[in-house]
Amino acid sequence: MTNPVPPSPLHWLHGIASELEGLRTVTVQRLSQRLGLPSREEFEVQRALLEDARERLTRVQAQVEALAARLDGNP
Repeated sequence: MTNPVPPSPLHWLHGIASELEGLRTVTVQRLSQRLGLPSREEFEVQRALLEDARERLTRVQAQVEALAARLDGNP
């Protein structure tokens, strides 16, 4: 019996990015519907949410890289 290969940190990051994109889309749609935002304001909301997601993803990526380095035996 072979042991399954665990997903790589990059594969894990792609999954997180996909989840963040889905959450961003749903959030923008709900805010737009609730507030009746015109298209320019909707754009600004999308931009702010995307920037927030990008910052979070950058932090997660750094954490994953640090974890991968530790698992590889690098301090």
